[in-house]
Amino acid sequence: MDKNNEKLMMMNSILFMRGYGDLQTPIIISNAYLYVCKNKLIENVDSDLIEVANEFNEKTNADIILEINSVLEKMDINQIKELVYDLLSGVYNELRYSYEGSNKGISDLVYDLLKVDSGDMVMDVGSGVGTFLANTYKNAKTNNIILKELIGVEINREAAYLSKMALNILIDRDMACNIMIGNGLEKIKYPYYKGYVFPPLGLRSMLQNENKKSLLFPSVEFNSKNTTEWIFVDRLLEGLAINNSRAVALVSGKALFNNADMEYRNKLIQSGRLEGVIELPIGSLRFTGAKVFMLVFSRNNGSVKFVDASKLISANNKRYINFELPAKQILDMYYGDEVNQKDISNLKDILNLSPSSIMTDVKKIENGIRLGEVADVFTGNQYTLANFEKKGMLTEEKTGYRILTSSDIVDGNVRWDKLQSIKYNDTKFDKFAVHYGDVVVTSKSSKVKTVVVDIEPKEKILVTGAMLIVRPNLEKLNPTYLKMYLDSKNGQDALKLIQKGNIIVTISPSSLSSIEIPSIDIKKQKEKAEKYNNALSTLIAYKEEIKRIENSLNNIFDEEEE
Repeated sequence: MDKNNEKLMMMNSILFMRGYGDLQTPIIISNAYLYVCKNKLIENVDSDLIEVANEFNEKTNADIILEINSVLEKMDINQIKELVYDLLSGVYNELRYSYEGSNKGISDLVYDLLKVDSGDMVMDVGSGVGTFLANTYKNAKTNNIILKELIGVEINREAAYLSKMALNILIDRDMACNIMIGNGLEKIKYPYYKGYVFPPLGLRSMLQNENKKSLLFPSVEFNSKNTTEWIFVDRLLEGLAINNSRAVALVSGKALFNNADMEYRNKLIQSGRLEGVIELPIGSLRFTGAKVFMLVFSRNNGSVKFVDASKLISANNKRYINFELPAKQILDMYYGDEVNQKDISNLKDILNLSPSSIMTDVKKIENGIRLGEVADVFTGNQYTLANFEKKGMLTEEKTGYRILTSSDIVDGNVRWDKLQSIKYNDTKFDKFAVHYGDVVVTSKSSKVKTVVVDIEPKEKILVTGAMLIVRPNLEKLNPTYLKMYLDSKNGQDALKLIQKGNIIVTISPSSLSSIEIPSIDIKKQKEKAEKYNNALSTLIAYKEEIKRIENSLNNIFDEEEE
């Protein structure tokens, strides 16, 4: 650890010991700014910022301020700049603070994808405490690129002021820097050439009437069902000032599969503005385990690049300790000759734009038929097992009602007589009871499971809302034949194309109805199904025998000697 790092860690220790751990960023930055201004270590002194920095200090114990300044007194301006830069970039995994946003790996990748060049005006919509802008300035300086201006829009006044202080410390007088306090959901009335936005993930927006329309595509009107991240993207792209401008957005997976966003996604793709989609590894953001995607925008694109970088991080590093985003490797994949590309004419009405989904190669089915033409597909009742348990409805008694859950499906089989009984005196959920010949498909789980109802239920077996019931027309579709296809590689690939979500997989009845299945003569379907059932019965018998032998091995030692 170098001396500068030691000083930052020393400041952090001071703050944590005094109970100021959550406020380490504002306290260190505000005091660093006051220190460099007082000692005339920078030229761009802002009296308004000095006043704000003093207001921050009014909330801090005077002894803490003295201790921090005692550390700053041992540093020159270059060391203080490096300290502020390291703090913003989150160089240390142990740092946690309220304004945490894009880390250094993300910022480096965005910088390269934007192709930042001399004379550029770079915008960050939702600039926080200036992490991305600081990293952009440092990268530009390292590459002898002289930027015209750094611009930020930030709605949080405290974060905006902190970013102004930090950037005033970091940036030399060779360029302009403008941090505006404003709403990124509104039109940005300031020119820029390169833009970045990392919207709040999962934000629900209450748009004013004048802001409901897309600025890029006036025929599109946003509503409460839209993913708000697209509204931020819309404002960012509309503000780009020149034709060779570029932009990057960091979004959640929902933005790529939410049905309400399909109209906007279609417009964006067909306009040629979407250049590429990069699926980042889980852990790319330190403060969440959610998977995020990087969207790259330019103009006049006839195709879209799709890069699945989600597997670049070792699966063994499940806690993502010392996580370092492989930005260079991702960049090489994006600009490599073998990058996967799809013509924009083939991307209209695509259900899911995530690379891992769209790059799935589903074999074209000859004489295929939509599942919805030969079967009804519907969701189970809205209750889960937890709901029945909470209402005290679980029982050991025979009541005429049982509940089927995902965990009851093991190796494609269900012990129907072992299902949990429930006390249920209503008939409103009877329509969610399975019939002989139904195929049950889990729709909200980490793995899609299927099972055929191969008995004539003597009781009402209810299916929860986390599963779908497929009720085939038995004259046209054999249920076991359908299960065989859904469990096959091609069937799994077809399901992957319609799945939503990255960790918990979600499949809707309409999307499952839309997949194509091989259409063959019903007699041949039954022959295949009989062969499959015989093999499955043999497998189950072998597993039972293995379990019996394992139990006997465990009991040999305890057997009495004859």
